[in-house]
Amino acid sequence: MTMQTTELVGLRMATVDVREALTTDWSRHQTDVDLVRVDRPEPDTWPDLAAAGFVVKPDRVTWLAETGTDERDFLSRISRKEREGVAKARRAVAAAELTWRRTPLDEAGWHAFLGLYTDAVSRLRNGLPVAGAHWDTINAKLDRFFLLGAYRGGELRGAAIGEFCPEVGVTRLRFSAVAGEQRNASLSRIIYLEAVRAAREAGYARVTLGNDPNLYGHLVMPGLFAFKARLGFVPVPSTLVDPADGWDVADLLLSMKPLTDPAFMLGYPATGKGPDLDFHFFSRTDDSDTRLFTTCLPAPTHAHRIA
Repeated sequence: MTMQTTELVGLRMATVDVREALTTDWSRHQTDVDLVRVDRPEPDTWPDLAAAGFVVKPDRVTWLAETGTDERDFLSRISRKEREGVAKARRAVAAAELTWRRTPLDEAGWHAFLGLYTDAVSRLRNGLPVAGAHWDTINAKLDRFFLLGAYRGGELRGAAIGEFCPEVGVTRLRFSAVAGEQRNASLSRIIYLEAVRAAREAGYARVTLGNDPNLYGHLVMPGLFAFKARLGFVPVPSTLVDPADGWDVADLLLSMKPLTDPAFMLGYPATGKGPDLDFHFFSRTDDSDTRLFTTCLPAPTHAHRIA
């Protein structure tokens, strides 16, 4: 396989096979490549790739939680400080005179959501409005989807698109967005909790907050990781929720230029593939503060300094 290079929102990625990954002097490519990737490496190659500095990992993670018997049960699993934050957010939503409606998704509802979503993504550092490309897939199985919306009068101010997935026993929150002035009111917190309620009422014991690309500090900011973890969700390999959703990769990070500092990935432990994942933090310094993430999700950590 000859090295193939692509660029995604400033991240220059080289895709190679295992032989090329292990025999190339990647220090000579730091000016033209930010990340080297091996797609779907065979498990027997994982130790050699790890020894060469690659992180073997799921290409994306799914945020998973048990819905619990009721909201009180669900909230009992998170910290007291976070429960206080939820109560404060609910008061803010009530003060803003927002009302909730959950309806089957239709094309009009999709376009209303998309307007909100596109505006929200435009405010992000490296926002990529991926939802718009999913309509044909969603429309082909529309009866599985619902729109969960927070309205002021008839105007949508926050919303999520959810999907009931009986074949894997989960309700998936596919996309969500809030209007700009609602960000400080923590409407996102309440949208997520209302999604948990929708899953519970539909008879599902598990709910997800969808997938994240497994490189925090690029398309997804590290703060979102901490936000989801504090709400009681746990990142697991997406294939453990749905075997057809994603695959494994091995990544070698060469440059911090397109990323936040710190950035991080979640990699498989040395014991092999399973639900538990290790932190791999990347920074230009040796004293990067990672407590925001390790406090809300204790896990083994590995620090990597990138010049």
